[in-house]
Amino acid sequence: MFDIKEFDIVKFDAILARGLSHGLGTKGSQVCIEAAICETLGLAHGDDPKCVAMSVRNFKIRLNDSRWSSPTARAIGLRDLGIAQLGSLGAVKDTEFVKLMAEKTIKRLIPMLFRDLWPDKVEAMAIADRCEKEGSRESALEARKYAAYAAAYAAAADADAAYAAAAAAYAAAAAYAAAYAAAAAYADAAAADAYADAAAADAAADAIKSQIQDKYLTLSANLALEALRELNSPGVSLLT
Repeated sequence: MFDIKEFDIVKFDAILARGLSHGLGTKGSQVCIEAAICETLGLAHGDDPKCVAMSVRNFKIRLNDSRWSSPTARAIGLRDLGIAQLGSLGAVKDTEFVKLMAEKTIKRLIPMLFRDLWPDKVEAMAIADRCEKEGSRESALEARKYAAYAAAYAAAADADAAYAAAAAAYAAAAAYAAAYAAAAAYADAAAADAYADAAAADAAADAIKSQIQDKYLTLSANLALEALRELNSPGVSLLT
């Protein structure tokens, strides 16, 4: 039986001080965020601490394996979320976590990204405002359509377009993930994996400038932390 009070935060922080790896990593060296939890708890090397809700674990694995600028940035960005997830298995409902993450992604991440990328585009600003106001699946789908078009246009433009195209693709992926997660079909908790697979929108992040990718990956982590606070995940009590 997992006891939240026995989690050694000092040991956990020492593991994170090595930086976090893309992928499972090697015990005793750089590891992923879930393997860091396992190592702290004295469990076998792996990515399932056996105390984390499925939707939360899936989301964090994908976020861990997204294109952070460095192992150190990954560790800093995921530290508090790694603690907050503790004890969420049986305490946090997968459908509720997914629903909250979909709404937060639509209302917060997509508008910020659109305003960063296309501040002078009237249509993009209107879409950002709609997402922020509604948080609906329909608004996210509209954002996805616009971002996908912008990515295709930028890729066909000039030599500086690689960044814009990748960032637009990031926006499209985030919008798609949020819209899909908000669909009624998400009543099945097993479908949480599909949302986690796209939520970080890392498919295009290779070409996004490191400052930008860290900004939005950190925002994704912070939104998940907010969701766990709202859903009373036991690990939140360990954060000061």
